[in-house]
Amino acid sequence: MQGTKETEHCTVIYNGVDRHTRGQSGVTIRIHKSILNKIDHYKFWNDRVVETRLKAQRGHLLAVCPSTEGRDELNEKFYETLQKILDKVNKNDCMMLIGDMNVRVGNNRVANIVGKNGEATLNSNGRTLIDLCTFNNLKIMNLF
Repeated sequence: MQGTKETEHCTVIYNGVDRHTRGQSGVTIRIHKSILNKIDHYKFWNDRVVETRLKAQRGHLLAVCPSTEGRDELNEKFYETLQKILDKVNKNDCMMLIGDMNVRVGNNRVANIVGKNGEATLNSNGRTLIDLCTFNNLKIMNLF
């Protein structure tokens, strides 16, 4: 199931599974009506990734919903898709990867990637996200 829906205050861009398997995956981006004219395009990659490019400030939004800890095959596919998208993003663009990443990245500082404000736990999904961010020069912003 994918599509868009207009509400009073925003446009909802969504991609997911049918309502009988709801809760297993799905992703949504809500764009406030005041900036709807800034949407250049959006693309449905799969039930875990929606890409949106905004005209303003040369930016990309990637809304994601990765699989949970211990689902290695799904995680590998998710991160392969994500890297394919990141490879296509102009390095001069502002890029925001948003969503609940289902990770724990710990609180050991990794220069320009992980700040010290996280919890102590580091799980395998967290290690994978840190590796992705390191490779693509991205920061995990809620930890700074």
